[in-house]
Amino acid sequence: MIKKWILVLVFILGQLFGQMTAREIMMKVDNQPEPKSMVATTDMTLISVKRGKVKERLRKITRYQRNYSSGIFDSKSLIRFQHPADVKGTGFLMWEYAGDKDDDQWLFLPALGKVKRIAARDKGENFMGSDFTYEDIGGRDLDDDHFSLLGEEMLDGNQCYKIEAVPVAGKTVYSRRMSWIDKRKWIAVKVEFYDKKNRLQKIMTIDELRKDGRYWSVLKMRMENVQTGHKTLMNISDIQYDTGIRDDYFTERFLMRVN
Repeated sequence: MIKKWILVLVFILGQLFGQMTAREIMMKVDNQPEPKSMVATTDMTLISVKRGKVKERLRKITRYQRNYSSGIFDSKSLIRFQHPADVKGTGFLMWEYAGDKDDDQWLFLPALGKVKRIAARDKGENFMGSDFTYEDIGGRDLDDDHFSLLGEEMLDGNQCYKIEAVPVAGKTVYSRRMSWIDKRKWIAVKVEFYDKKNRLQKIMTIDELRKDGRYWSVLKMRMENVQTGHKTLMNISDIQYDTGIRDDYFTERFLMRVN
């Protein structure tokens, strides 16, 4: 009888204090303050293990991004590979649209001297040998998923909401995603990706964050494919906000500039 009254009390308190829904939580994440523009340098380390031997490959990239508060675009971004020599000059351009229109993505390979448009059917392919797919790099509209709040968990000493996202349509390579949202920062600090057979495929973890004025900066993150053992480590540095990047940076013509 006492347990029953405790459950009733918990339910009433939840109603009185208006517990947030899973979608409301994800809306707060989506509505984090964003700069008008951003430039950053990233050291990308690709780690594989074969026959007990660990192999590492380091790639250095520069990322440019411009965000829009109105109009048809949500953001435009350009990734340029600086090192090593075999990938230097390679560029990746993405236009992310406001609403439910799919992202446009283009890849420039200097050796071929031409731009390749990333087709929708290729969004599940890995980006430049990393554990991030073209879909992972792109954005996702909130209406693309149905969200469920599965409770709260402590993660590295921080209280987090545990949110399950199940796609409402088939435009994804995953059956579902599980996110841990930091309750104080309103940032996804861990995401699990499940393949079409509902098996855990990858885990993305944010290892270091920093507050720069109004903006949270991700300094270290990793993506691990638990099915293959391959890992991608990202160390982000030299972050500059609101530098006034011109819109012509985010064109095919600028994408093809090697230097």
